[in-house]
Amino acid sequence: MTFDLGLIVGNPFYLATLGLAAVGWIVEFAGAAASQIKGVLWFYIIYELFLITGIVIVTFLGISIIFHIPIIDNFIGLSFSAFQAFAAGALFVTIVSFVWVIAFGAEDGSLVGDTISSWSINKPANPRNVHPDVGFPPGVQLNPGQIQMTTMQDQVVVSPNADYAYKAKALYDYQASLEDQTELSFIKGEILDIVDNKGKWWQAKKADGTVGIAPSNYVSVFVKYKT
Repeated sequence: MTFDLGLIVGNPFYLATLGLAAVGWIVEFAGAAASQIKGVLWFYIIYELFLITGIVIVTFLGISIIFHIPIIDNFIGLSFSAFQAFAAGALFVTIVSFVWVIAFGAEDGSLVGDTISSWSINKPANPRNVHPDVGFPPGVQLNPGQIQMTTMQDQVVVSPNADYAYKAKALYDYQASLEDQTELSFIKGEILDIVDNKGKWWQAKKADGTVGIAPSNYVSVFVKYKT
């Protein structure tokens, strides 16, 4: 997983939890320095710094929780304020780690995944702006009931008799282009049947039977009918 700062800044959930984790780490670091701890505990602290900065945010997230539980257990009840600060910082970081485990482990289309995605400020760019050259290729013969369209990278054949292999949920509202009658308009949360989940445009069918194409970055597959 590549760390993308834009995804953090564009979503208040990740921005808030990252801020909480950073505050917890600073308190933990200050408490460790003031209490003059030595040994492997410093490894845990530096390890958590790498985790927060995104270097190993997925692979070692669960391990970091195991590291911090003993810190909280051993230092939270001590009377020395530096030890208490050390444990408090570890507690903050551990809470955020638990939240991240749930957030990063949520599948697309799940309640948690959709809720977090809905908070995103930076929504996907309209595919028509990314690939503006959408139209019919020269010399294409169109058969009744079948429309062929080409983009810069994709070719989608729309057929009303196609077999639908997936169900997908719309993550955002989408308004079809007036210049392209093959596109579908849909609203956030609407359920669509999908023929194939490859490429940037997918053939889709709405609940009312309307068939067309939908941009893949606006929908999320949550059921697969066929293997």
